[in-house]
Amino acid sequence: MTDAANSWSGPAIEPSVEELRQHHAIGQLAKIYALGLDLRDYDLCRSAFAPEARGDERGTLVPIEQYLKGVYGMGASFHATQTLIAQQYIRIDGDDAEAWSYGVAHHKVAPGEARDEIIAGVQYRDRCHRFEQGWLITERRVHLQWMDMAPARTPSPRPGG
Repeated sequence: MTDAANSWSGPAIEPSVEELRQHHAIGQLAKIYALGLDLRDYDLCRSAFAPEARGDERGTLVPIEQYLKGVYGMGASFHATQTLIAQQYIRIDGDDAEAWSYGVAHHKVAPGEARDEIIAGVQYRDRCHRFEQGWLITERRVHLQWMDMAPARTPSPRPGG
């Protein structure tokens, strides 16, 4: 078990109101990012990250603008995406935090488009920092849990027509 996973082991204790507030704020970051991707709103997506943040690109941490250019461009190339952020595990240490967020991302093609649709299960492993204006992601690593590629579907003929 990793150090982070050890910190999330049972028994679970009741958090303070302040801990709940901080966990909520940190947990919103992965959701803000996903919403920005799904709405094709780059600025919203980017707003979850600190100016000096870095993202993992094939095992190398690169400036967040470079990382997002690839991720955002890939997502925006689909007709539509829908991302579900599910369980989250958050560990806070003063003004720093680690957040693991599990997500399922659907990448849909337009009817008749000749490429595969993709559904992927991912785990975002973010390092976050509390700045004066609030929490932001300072480092993003993504672990692909699984991927399902479905052939593009052609529209079904309408009954009677």
